[in-house]
Amino acid sequence: MKPARSATRRCVLATACVALASVATLASCAPSDSAVSSEVSGNKRARYGFWMDTRTCVGCASCVAACREASDTPDDCEARRKLVSYTFEQGQSRFVSVSCMHCAHPACVAVCPAGAVSKREDGIVAVDQSRCIGCRYCREACPFGVPHYTSLGMDKCDCCLGAGVKPDEEPYCVQACPAKALHFGELEDLRRQVEEAAGKAELLEAPTEPSFYLT
Repeated sequence: MKPARSATRRCVLATACVALASVATLASCAPSDSAVSSEVSGNKRARYGFWMDTRTCVGCASCVAACREASDTPDDCEARRKLVSYTFEQGQSRFVSVSCMHCAHPACVAVCPAGAVSKREDGIVAVDQSRCIGCRYCREACPFGVPHYTSLGMDKCDCCLGAGVKPDEEPYCVQACPAKALHFGELEDLRRQVEEAAGKAELLEAPTEPSFYLT
């Protein structure tokens, strides 16, 4: 886990994404192939995403450990999920757990010349590592610096589809959170949960329209 930093509440996620982008690429690592089908099961109109509640996260990193195990990521490889700690100007500490934002208009999909990255009808952005040519255009285009690379190609969160989890089920990172700070589901359902818990629900603002609530 990275050391605590001083930050205003407004810049927490922006800084978290910079931290994501700054992690060194471990090109020699080779976790199991996580390519998934672009076919959609269940409700095709559903759009799935995450809600991270920094008010309840205890910083245990159980989400990261569960992600590593589910994705078969070696200990010396970059994980698909990151946990970053912060200290606000008022001295209050917070933790932010972040991974792929599964954007409505993913820049990674738009720039991939090999068609290795695709957006499913359920909103999940998936990678076919067998088609990745390692050009790294997706990493350069992603405003959150999410894509990283292994010997198999680009690697990132796929909501545990490659680990056998269905779109309407909770990914292993969410299942592992003891504080119930990390949530996954249809965006409309998440919006209602966020409104009930925080009084206001707004998706993270970015040109790519991330499927991510942060409170």
